[in-house]
Amino acid sequence: MRKLIILLVLSILCFGFIIEKNNYEDWGFFGHRRINRYAVFTLPQEMLPFFKGNIDFLTEHAVDPDKRRYAFRLEAPRHFLDMDRYKDACLPESFVEAFSAFAMLKVITHANDTLLIHSSDTSWCNNLPNAVMTDGSNVWNIGKKELRHHFRQFVLPAYYDLRYQINPDSIRPLLPTHIQAIKNITLIDSFTIHGIVPYIIEQQYDKLVRAFKKLDKNEIINIAADLGHYIADAHVPLHACSNYNGQKTDQYGIHAFWESRIPELFADTQYDFLVGKATYIRDVRKFAWETIRTSGSLADSVLSMEAALKSFYPRDQQMCFDQRLGQTVWIQCRDYAAAFQDKMQGMVEIRMREAIHSVGSLWYSAWVEAGSPPLNFSNDIKAAWKIDSTVLEYDNIIKKGGDGYGRNHE
Repeated sequence: MRKLIILLVLSILCFGFIIEKNNYEDWGFFGHRRINRYAVFTLPQEMLPFFKGNIDFLTEHAVDPDKRRYAFRLEAPRHFLDMDRYKDACLPESFVEAFSAFAMLKVITHANDTLLIHSSDTSWCNNLPNAVMTDGSNVWNIGKKELRHHFRQFVLPAYYDLRYQINPDSIRPLLPTHIQAIKNITLIDSFTIHGIVPYIIEQQYDKLVRAFKKLDKNEIINIAADLGHYIADAHVPLHACSNYNGQKTDQYGIHAFWESRIPELFADTQYDFLVGKATYIRDVRKFAWETIRTSGSLADSVLSMEAALKSFYPRDQQMCFDQRLGQTVWIQCRDYAAAFQDKMQGMVEIRMREAIHSVGSLWYSAWVEAGSPPLNFSNDIKAAWKIDSTVLEYDNIIKKGGDGYGRNHE
């Protein structure tokens, strides 16, 4: 062992090998680019010339959401959902209702009392007209329609503008008479920190429908590229659980192992990415939730299979120096990666194939929902990138060694 360490040190000194952290992102940049690219070939003839003419754009910008999360706080939770957190709770499939159920309002009264006000999550899983509100000591009812309206109009804007301050007068109708002398109201985001990917898929899909209706080629392609990213993320089991990188089970690095190392090694030589034609998805919300629930159901298997493999596989054959992106890095050995892939019986390929078909199907469905407009843009079918300063900031953050916002998947 001592000789091995000496040889490794000498190799680094003499040959300039680089030992770096495995700094991967969701599906790896490799995976996201493959998924968007192959999704183009699922489209019908009416869409294919336009999308194929922009296939390089869709491929390259498939990773923009990952870059964006480094510089933009609201981007981080858009890539995952901790399904296990809601095992015993009711999680509404409507974003406004879910936000109403799990976000809290911190109220400071003129008497300097602090109250944390929220609705009961179970309120949204019944057909009753009222939701139950509480400040920890008192309970009262409020109409669901009124609660949705106030959260949509006054609470969500505070979330999106990152100030989290809410005008007390705007929320007063939701409060009982004993909570009226209010000095300050602050939003506490105890909801989106646990992920919102199925909600984002629905929101991005709606944006794509509107872009198709306007026949704005730049918006169509920019939004389609982002939508493809979020759909692909929803197909990753470790994007659907709180133990997303094995940090709770001493399996650090399993996230990148599953979604980056394995496809980078085997996808181009062993996987079949011809997945057939896109199909129309009538209920996008239902589809997004079925996708993330399936991923959540696979998460425990991914973790348990890797743990079992690690327990009997020779320890000195699990991690090796290997080439990646022109650098020598400390990473899972190729044989160990192959063994993990075999143990999962092709799960990574299956989920990649399903992601490709899902991306193409949602692009196609948005076009159909927009009325199937002709995508004829004369000879100028190339879309232009809508310059995003948060994406541009990515390179600066990486150069400085920063992690940005969101979860570390190393």
